Amino acid sequence: MGCCSGRCTLIFLCTFQLVTALERQVFDFLGYQWAPILATFVHIVMVILGLFGTIQYRPRYIVVYAVWAAVWVTWNVFIICFYLEVGGLLKDSELLTFNLSRHRSWWREHGPGCLREEPAASLGPPDGRALVPGDGCALEHSYVEALHSALQILVALVGFVCACYVVSIFTEEEDSFDFIGGFDPFPLYCVSENPPGLLFKQASL
Repeated sequence: MGCCSGRCTLIFLCTFQLVTALERQVFDFLGYQWAPILATFVHIVMVILGLFGTIQYRPRYIVVYAVWAAVWVTWNVFIICFYLEVGGLLKDSELLTFNLSRHRSWWREHGPGCLREEPAASLGPPDGRALVPGDGCALEHSYVEALHSALQILVALVGFVCACYVVSIFTEEEDSFDFIGGFDPFPLYCVSENPPGLLFKQASL
């Protein structure tokens, strides 16, 4: 019963993580955030691996997913610190774009309640895309990004705990199955190759 409930919970968490990761990937692409795009792509692959391991009873895959969950938490803590400018980080730097573009977070111009402003033609980038933050935003883009990362941290922590629990359950089941001879090619109850009568004759000679 514990294995079933743990597997079902982890399957649900992995599915939810895939949905939230794809949603985040879309907005990162819209904002040309190349570092988050790469990180989220690896995250999607690892979540699929964990989902496959949970469905197919592969503890090693779930262990890889659990290790990545810890790495993913660390990455999202960095993202929160970046957008909240903690530890000397600047949210207006080009760290997340690898200095390949002048774009920032998509939520900078399209946040809740934002009124988009177009820059002057002489001051705009060559491609004509707006880089000026919108006015009247109900929630600043840095807080929107921080909330996204906070959600990822929460789900990843729960997924890490569930993954450890499922791995422990799978390991116990494998050990118990091996203990009763499930993986023993020569179980204890196998029939002897020499019949008892032949052994008696050999002993009498």
